[in-house]
Amino acid sequence: MTRAVPSPGSTTEAELRSAHRAIVEKYLSTTEADRRNRYLLFTENGTAALFFTDVGRPIVVRGRERLREHGELSLKVLPDWRWHDVTIFETQDPNRFWVECTGSGRILFPGYPPGVYRNHFVHSFEFADGGIVAAREFTNPIEHMRALSIDTPRIARDWIPAEPGGVR
Repeated sequence: MTRAVPSPGSTTEAELRSAHRAIVEKYLSTTEADRRNRYLLFTENGTAALFFTDVGRPIVVRGRERLREHGELSLKVLPDWRWHDVTIFETQDPNRFWVECTGSGRILFPGYPPGVYRNHFVHSFEFADGGIVAAREFTNPIEHMRALSIDTPRIARDWIPAEPGGVR
């Protein structure tokens, strides 16, 4: 898999942004081969992080070898994962992108009953040297727990003048 590495002084900001956007699109591809090779989109010491977790701090995977291992495990525990309603946001900086989307698929975590997992996601991507330096995933850990049949607490918020059923 080739990565976009601009030659010093020869790449315009638009070309760099376009190359990085193509990497984001490849990252979001959910074919088995693309998921298996996703780690190659990262720099040697790149990181992928799940920021909102049940333990209150990010889970960070660092380095290509660990990212490869994580990708292999992901194929086992989220075997038919798909991204839906993907919107990619370019920024003023050609090395930074944001993505908003929904993800869904079967969830087969060891120690939990099989389930169906669906959640809303925001992703942040930071690039350097033609690859992803940092990918950050922001999502609702409560939905993750529900997909695993874990009882979740509820905060009483009946006093908020919101629409019934929440935002759609």
